[in-house]
Order: sequence, then structure tokens, then C-alpha cells
Amino acid sequence: MKTHKTLIAAAILITAGLGAASIPAAASAAPMRPIAVKMDMRASARIDARIRNLREDIRMGERTHRLSPREASRLTTKLNAIARLKRSYDRHGLTRSEIATLNGKLDVLNGHIRVQAHDGNRR
Repeated sequence: MKTHKTLIAAAILITAGLGAASIPAAASAAPMRPIAVKMDMRASARIDARIRNLREDIRMGERTHRLSPREASRLTTKLNAIARLKRSYDRHGLTRSEIATLNGKLDVLNGHIRVQAHDGNRR
């Protein structure tokens, strides 16, 4: 009988100890998620702003005849592909590597817009 009570008491202590040990881990992990979500939302908003700005640059280039209609169409198609990729990434939240990928693609497209706007080809 004494052995039975000892086993039950030991099982209760182990269970309580495991539960208490997992509480600090869960509590310390909880504040990290909102920070990551805030960073994700800021990054997503910055990328959206870059896409809007590049779209406006293309429109302005076409209006001022610095870009030909063909160049503007090709650049808009590339920008739309980046916007679609961003939407697909955004469904589950942006990771750092996805943010870096999108920013890299936007940087390259920005360079293409600048080159095309200054190449003198306005047909």
C-alpha cells in the first residue's frame, strides 16, 4: 500500500514538474509571435509601396514617352509577376528569405526601368 501511494505521489510530481517546465517555454514563445507578425506586416507594406511606386514610374515613363508602349508593357508584365509572387508568399506570412527574394526582384526591375527610360528607344 505504501509503495502504491509512493508511485502515485511520484507520478503526480513528475506530471506537475513537466507541466510547470513547459509553461515558461510557452510563455516565452508567445511574445515572439506578435513581434514577428508586426515585422512581417511592415515588410509587406514596404514591398506593396515599392510595387505601387514602380507601377507609377512605368506609367509616368510611358506618359512622358521615355518608355515605348512595348517597353512599358513588358515592364508591367514583370511587375505583375512579382506582385503575384508576393501575394502567394503573403498567404502564410512573409519569411525573411521571401522578403529578400521580393526585394531583390524589385531592385532588378527598378534597374530595368531606369535603363529602359534612358536608352533613347521611344518607339
